[in-house]
Amino acid sequence: MKKNIYHFIIAILVIGGMTSSCDHLDVTPESNWGVDEFYSNETEAEIALSGIYSLLATDNVYGQALSIIMESGTDEGYYNRRYNENWTVGLYRHTAADNYVKNLWTNLYSSINMANMFNEKLKKSAFEEEEYNRLLAEARFLRGLCYFHLVNWYGDVPLRLNFTKDQSDNHLAPSPMKQVYEQVVEDLQFASEHLYHANNPKYESGRANKMAAHGLLARVYLKMSGNPLKEDHYQDVIEECEIIINDGWHGLHQSAGDNLGYRKHFLSYIENNYDLRESLFEISFSYLRELGIMVDGRIGALNGVAFSYGGGQDGYPASYAMFNTTPNHRNAYDENDQRKDWNIANYQYTKKGDIVEVTSAMAPQFCPGKFRRWEPMNWEDLTNTPASGTTEPYMVLEKVSTLSKSFTSINFPVIRYADVLLMYAEAANEINNGPTAKAIEYLNAVRERAGLGAIETEKPGAIANHTNFFNEIVDERLRELCFEGLRKQDLIRWELLGTKLAETNASIKGDPDYISTNESHRAYLRSGNFFDENKHLSLPYPSQEVAINNELNQKAGW
Repeated sequence: MKKNIYHFIIAILVIGGMTSSCDHLDVTPESNWGVDEFYSNETEAEIALSGIYSLLATDNVYGQALSIIMESGTDEGYYNRRYNENWTVGLYRHTAADNYVKNLWTNLYSSINMANMFNEKLKKSAFEEEEYNRLLAEARFLRGLCYFHLVNWYGDVPLRLNFTKDQSDNHLAPSPMKQVYEQVVEDLQFASEHLYHANNPKYESGRANKMAAHGLLARVYLKMSGNPLKEDHYQDVIEECEIIINDGWHGLHQSAGDNLGYRKHFLSYIENNYDLRESLFEISFSYLRELGIMVDGRIGALNGVAFSYGGGQDGYPASYAMFNTTPNHRNAYDENDQRKDWNIANYQYTKKGDIVEVTSAMAPQFCPGKFRRWEPMNWEDLTNTPASGTTEPYMVLEKVSTLSKSFTSINFPVIRYADVLLMYAEAANEINNGPTAKAIEYLNAVRERAGLGAIETEKPGAIANHTNFFNEIVDERLRELCFEGLRKQDLIRWELLGTKLAETNASIKGDPDYISTNESHRAYLRSGNFFDENKHLSLPYPSQEVAINNELNQKAGW
């Protein structure tokens, strides 16, 4: 059955215009049925929806682009290879011909085209009205998510709401950002009305649901309230967050007596145990692999704890440590914050099989730990030296039959309940020109899960006025939501990206281990050095798209 589903999905991808992603597959797309004969029962509809999810799990979307590469180049972390500039977008060295610029655009529009085809071809007469609307709602949720990424990263973009069959449909001028955001809101509102709640027995983990739609609506409204649109939608943010909070089913993962709720929640992504109470929506690499679909999740392989042993072979929890955390990120945590040691790893596994402590932010192994594939079996090994001819034991956290050297099955969070609480707190502060009691309560809920005391007791100045509380939210979102693909867009909407990059470079140069003549250390400064406020708050249009769309003119400066 899995093989049949796999072949059906590939055929749908081909029909939807995504043939380039399927060149390596030994699949014949021709079949005895066409688009107009498909979408006539629940099985076919589910297959088509799985095809959209599979595109979101490719390298060019959540597999590595949105989750890792696009997110690099902030006060959260940066690309650390001194001898190349492969992660061009994070280094602000990209051009309009850059593959990352092109592939994100192409894959998002391919997903949108599949959603549009689904909306057009789903046979209403074949379903009860409730089921018909639920299926449409899932496709519109995914389309809204894709357009949200497009408008965030590229600004004004062509708003394609009909199935594009061939190149003759390609010529379409970009719509203003406001219009695109309004379409995203419309799609997500429809989704929030018709999707299953995650507590519905019919709901399948890893798929869109009612509260995920409300959570994304809150995020969209928060973005619309900031740069560059700067409309006031803070009350809309409050209302969407209140729907989730007052519903009462979702909440923070708590761990009685040990303050390890944060760690245990992220282990659920690593181990593929869906923690639906806190995770409103996640990209499910494990579910798609179970269907037999090859997906490209590199979560924990590119941005995980360094593991060099094994000679680059499958069977080991390899992590290539390409992404460094910054000194100012490390310094953002209070001493007792349980998130620090989880988010920022302080160890590595060497080629010789030795677990070594990493204490310097200038070390190339000073890496994120949030999506770690492994941990030491014995933590004292960080300071021990193994006997000659032996290796120190480690524990694999990923739950798969065979470990891949390149890909992981670690799921990636799109929206969590903790984010809902912080979005509410931020919006309430803006509306009230200072923190409300609820804003403080919800911030404290996030802090207390991390083992910290009430902010009014430990940091009373942070709640003294609007500015202080806003600055606390800026820092708290870094501590709580780091490496979840949110930081760069947060800094852009706050108009703080350039400021935080300058602060990051200052923290690097001010680190006691920084050596100005060390080429590797100087390479850490590239993102801050190359960033241009006039160019890098959005991506250029891909040069290939400008060439084939007569209505799409390149942005000034590109």
